[in-house]
Amino acid sequence: MDQLLLIVHLAGLMLVAAAFLPLLGMMGQGGTAPQTNRLLTRFGHWGIIVLLVSGPILLFSRYGGFDNVSHWFWAKMGLIVLLAAGVVTSAISARKMREGDASAARRVRIGRWIAVLSLAAIMVFAVLAFN
Repeated sequence: MDQLLLIVHLAGLMLVAAAFLPLLGMMGQGGTAPQTNRLLTRFGHWGIIVLLVSGPILLFSRYGGFDNVSHWFWAKMGLIVLLAAGVVTSAISARKMREGDASAARRVRIGRWIAVLSLAAIMVFAVLAFN
């Protein structure tokens, strides 16, 4: 059962990563209004839901809870908070940028970079935490 749950968790991660693909193409275009594919955005939302449900179940069924996790796990959790901050910063700033706020373009670019780099680091820290 743990292996099936791990597969589901990794599929959720793939859905989130798919939602980030358009961001990679827009990294240098901080001055233009972000255009994302609504389907990929929905994939990202579903991926987050899958991760939020499967992650704690995996943690408790496979590792017995928080007592048996390493410092790498907590570093990964910190990066997840940083990822969320990047996504929220980018989304809020993108709305303002579309309304004509020129200074919001820089915040969109910074939010994108934070989100993409955090996602990559989360994967590295997950390997370190659970290997």
